[in-house]
Amino acid sequence: MKSLMISCKKATLLVSKKEENRLSWLEKWQLRAHMALCSMCRRFEEQSGFIGRMARQMQVHETLPDASKDKMQQALTREH
Repeated sequence: MKSLMISCKKATLLVSKKEENRLSWLEKWQLRAHMALCSMCRRFEEQSGFIGRMARQMQVHETLPDASKDKMQQALTREH
């Protein structure tokens, strides 16, 4: 049972790792056990997921205007 008990610090690291789908089965169980007891880490997980979803949406919908791309390209060309 002791191996399932993790700190809030480790739980937040596992939440971040979980978003990249890189948790081992032991880490999944450790995180699940911690989340069952810790409302603050559950809240962190919710907020982290929200930020991740918003960032992915911005990547899809937001692009740099062509004029800005040209200006950047010109600046890079001048530097070399």
